[in-house]
Amino acid sequence: MYYTVTNSIDKISKPLLDSFGRLSADPYLKGDFVFRYRSFGEGRVKGEEVLWVEEGDFFQSSDINGYAGGMQRRFAPLGREAREFVAQLMADPATRTMFGGEELTIGVHQMRVIADDAHTGYPAPEGFHHDGFDYVAVTAIAQHNVNGGTSMIADATSEEIIVFDRAMNAGETLILDDKAVKHYVSPFTPKLPGQARRDVIVVTVKVND
Repeated sequence: MYYTVTNSIDKISKPLLDSFGRLSADPYLKGDFVFRYRSFGEGRVKGEEVLWVEEGDFFQSSDINGYAGGMQRRFAPLGREAREFVAQLMADPATRTMFGGEELTIGVHQMRVIADDAHTGYPAPEGFHHDGFDYVAVTAIAQHNVNGGTSMIADATSEEIIVFDRAMNAGETLILDDKAVKHYVSPFTPKLPGQARRDVIVVTVKVND
C-alpha cells in the first residue's frame, strides 16, 4: 500500500474546529513570522481504545527532518477535542484496518498553518520527507482563503515519481506507508487579501511487535 484516502467528515465537530484558534505558536520555527501553531499528544492504542500519555516530547533525526530535526521538541498538550477526534479515527474500521497489528503507538499533531499578504505559509518547510514511523494519517480539517497547499506523495526511491498530487478536501484522511513513500505539502498564499489558514491533524503510527 502506497496510500489510501478515507472520509472522516462525520468526526469533525464544531468544538474541534474552534479549538484550532486556541493553538500555541510553534516555538521551533525559523525566521520572524509565526506561520505554524500546534499541539502534540502521544498515546497507546490497543484494539479500539486509546490510552493517552500526559507528557511527551517529539523527536525526529536531522536525517529525516532537516528543518527542525535532531532535537527534542515539546509542544503544548493536545486538547480534548483533538483527542476525541483521534479516538474516533482509531475506532473506525476504514482507518484501523490499514495499520494492522493490535497495539499501536501514536503521535498526534494538531496544526494550523497561516499566511497573509506579506508572508507565505509553509505546511512542510522540510520539503519531501519521511516522518520516521510505519504509517502517517493526515486529516484535512478545514481551510480558509488558501491558494496552494497541494498535498503530494512521491515514491521513496525518487521524488520525481509522484503518486498523489492534489489539494485535500475538508474531511479527507490520507493514510500513507511512511517507509514506501515521502510526502510534502506545497506553500500557500491568500487567494484574496487577508489571512489564509489550513488546519490539519496528523497521526504518526508505529505498529508494536
